[in-house]
Amino acid sequence: MDNIALAFKAAVVGRSCRVQRREADWAFDLRENVGLAVGCHWRLVSADGIQLSDEDDGQGFGLPAPVDAETKANDLLAGATVFSATVDPVTADLCLRFSNGLRLDLLNNSSGYEGWHGHFNHDGNAVSIIAMGGGGLAYF
Repeated sequence: MDNIALAFKAAVVGRSCRVQRREADWAFDLRENVGLAVGCHWRLVSADGIQLSDEDDGQGFGLPAPVDAETKANDLLAGATVFSATVDPVTADLCLRFSNGLRLDLLNNSSGYEGWHGHFNHDGNAVSIIAMGGGGLAYF
C-alpha cells in the first residue's frame, strides 16, 4: 500500500485545483482524471491562520451576503499548484501544500465512515485511494 500512497502523492504534485460544492460532498479537481471527493471536514490554511473551511459555507458572519466557500476557495487557490502531499499514516488526514503558501487539510474525522476518496492513474491503470473510517488507506 505504501507504493500506491507514494504514487498518489506524486500524481497530485504540480497540479492546480478547482473546488466544487456538490449536494453531499466537495470535489477537488486536480485535472486530467486526478481529483478528490471529500466528505470530511477540510480547511485552507495560510501562515496567518485558517482562511476558509467547509464549515464557513453559507455562514453570514455579519457580512452582507453568506460565504460562498466554493467561490472563495477557488479565488484563494487561483494560479497555485500543489508542491507537496502528505498523508498521516494513522488517521489518513491529507495535507496538500500549494505554491502560494496555502495548505489544504482534509481531516478524516470518523471511526466508521470514509473521509475522502482520491482517483488518479498509475502505470496506465485508474486507481482509487480511500481514507478509511478509523484511519488508514485502502485502494483498488
